[in-house]
Amino acid sequence: MNAITAPLRELAEFEEGQALLKKERACIGFTGCVDSQKLHMVYGLSDGFTQKIIVTFSDKRAREIGAEYGFYDRRTMVYPGKDLIFYQADIHGNLLTRQRIQVLRALLEREEVTIVTSIDSCLDCLVPLAVWKEKVIKIRNDSEIDLDRMKRHLVELGYEWAAQVEVPGQFSIRGGIMDVFSLTEDNPWRIELWGDEVDSIRSFDAESQRSIENLEEITIYPATEVVLNKETIRQGIKAIEKEAQKSQKKFRDEMKTEEGARVRQIAAELKDQLEEMEHIAGAESFVRYFYKKTESLLEYLPENTLVVIDEPNRLTEHAKTTEEEFRESMIHRLEKGYLLPGQMEVIRNHQEVVHRFHQMHTLSLSTMEPRGNAWNFTMEMQLTVKSVNPYNNSFEMLVKDLLRWKKSGYRMLLLSPSRTRAARLAKDLQDQELSAFYSEDPKELIQPGQIKVTWGRVSRGFEYPMVKYVVISETDIFGKEKKK
Repeated sequence: MNAITAPLRELAEFEEGQALLKKERACIGFTGCVDSQKLHMVYGLSDGFTQKIIVTFSDKRAREIGAEYGFYDRRTMVYPGKDLIFYQADIHGNLLTRQRIQVLRALLEREEVTIVTSIDSCLDCLVPLAVWKEKVIKIRNDSEIDLDRMKRHLVELGYEWAAQVEVPGQFSIRGGIMDVFSLTEDNPWRIELWGDEVDSIRSFDAESQRSIENLEEITIYPATEVVLNKETIRQGIKAIEKEAQKSQKKFRDEMKTEEGARVRQIAAELKDQLEEMEHIAGAESFVRYFYKKTESLLEYLPENTLVVIDEPNRLTEHAKTTEEEFRESMIHRLEKGYLLPGQMEVIRNHQEVVHRFHQMHTLSLSTMEPRGNAWNFTMEMQLTVKSVNPYNNSFEMLVKDLLRWKKSGYRMLLLSPSRTRAARLAKDLQDQELSAFYSEDPKELIQPGQIKVTWGRVSRGFEYPMVKYVVISETDIFGKEKKK
């Protein structure tokens, strides 16, 4: 998208920041940014990085950024955070797990992707990525499969047996036919066997059962983030029982028999579930019992990853609040015997996460200059950026501004989410004797005084006065569409 990012290269701050980010691991801070313009800056500075991750202060903001950044990079994925306190209450079924695992697959396959997430996701203690990678199943057309062994393996990966697969996370085996609905796919797979050898693999529609496409090879990723096998389960049960006995003795010494009984019951129920290889509700909260060494999402990222921090002050404040709320809630439950001590260790200290950011190729974008001593920037730069004032359906006001910018030699880019409306807008502007043209060619540059109208979407427009460049969205002109 040369036409969109070309004016940025005329900013000395942009060139200096990009050179430093590529050269070494540094934490570069840009201030004076506005919301939509931040993503424009990210796209320009991310050139040369195979993976990008944008970390913001809340899941709601992450979803907004994910939707908008799709204009710049269609390979944008949102990695939703878990509710760290009420982790068992997942009203979305396995939707959040599915979205998270799709991101993990992209990282394992080293896809060029932009991940958008919240700081809460960086606080998680996760299973080491190498362990998760070992559990991936690859099946080719000439593979040999032991169905009994495969059934046990799929259960270990968190898949649920069903008579007929209907939703992601299920599998079924009928005679020499195995159906699997992977969490990373839109349609399930059907593997037909001739004896122990794979005869055919094809995707099919879960509702009509009709075949869609013949495949040579498939990769089945786990349906859970905490993958367990017999050895990790054995070690986990041992660690849980040992800690439960220790907690029970402590409660008994304090004459708290009711709390001690609760701890004993929790450990007994967990042991029964694990020995039956059942899926444990909120298994992530027991990850420390199964894996002594855990990793964070930031450790999953390859070395050549650009980390973008959206509003560092708000991010650290939110992380600190989340951590304090988690600790307070868990301490209260621990004192009442509703959980085991190891469940207190499922999130990281927010200061550790900030320290990790400083060791990566990190770009910080904020409106105001960051306060406090949490952030130590290698270089800080001030940008001059303005928001575009809304036109409230006034075409006359828009034309007036465009004529003023044309006279000053501005390059103007107008974006519309509809190709038809964009082409019509270009024609309407031409009728006003403006040098407007419609083009979908991202490489077609805008000359001073010209208006390029194209298909695309940003939430709000922005202006770079120093390089005489302005972007106007359809929202600025006509306002947001009202949702029912």
